[in-house]
Amino acid sequence: MQINFPGNIRIKRIRPRLEGLRSSPFVNIDGEPYARPSLNGRWRVEMDLMCAIEDEYLALSAFLMAMSAGNTTTLPMTTHWLPNDSNGRRLNGFAEAPEFTGNHEGWISEPFAGYTLRTPATRRDSFIDVNVPELSQLRPGHRITLGDRLHEVIGASHIAESDTAQRLSLMPNVRQNADAGSLVVVDQLKLHAQMESAGDLEVWQVPFGEVTAVFVEAF
Repeated sequence: MQINFPGNIRIKRIRPRLEGLRSSPFVNIDGEPYARPSLNGRWRVEMDLMCAIEDEYLALSAFLMAMSAGNTTTLPMTTHWLPNDSNGRRLNGFAEAPEFTGNHEGWISEPFAGYTLRTPATRRDSFIDVNVPELSQLRPGHRITLGDRLHEVIGASHIAESDTAQRLSLMPNVRQNADAGSLVVVDQLKLHAQMESAGDLEVWQVPFGEVTAVFVEAF
């Protein structure tokens, strides 16, 4: 079952880490040591979540309870370092849903549509070609979302010295096929995940509270 991440709870800190790109070393039949490469890997994300008012407390408590049953969610992978928009201004990322949406969930803004795939992307590709706005570009260390899968840019170069076309090297490799023209999300980064563990929702003065939860990428 898919659980919506509450749009009104506060993310104090987020620590994503990519794990499992290589398995344990092994020795082949000639006695030589090797590490068997894996193209899968998965993200593990540790989040410190906070609440400060009644609605936030209720939303966070209900979310943790639902996720404890092995359900999946789409995590908002917030970050301070976003690329520019078409006007050369830094993108804003997520905007919280208005208060009148009683289910505590959702956001009011659409992702920036300025980045698209220049050519089709195939599962397990290690790089993609993208169309970019003239006053914007992606750099190593930026992250992107294709579908609901998170990738980090580890290399970037301009195609044929064009200001509006880049080739990006990604980790992990592309998870699923995508057509040319598909949106490459650079501001509202997301990850399909399950909750691995969570501490108790510590409330030091109702409704103020904080909890640390660990999520792993779901397939």
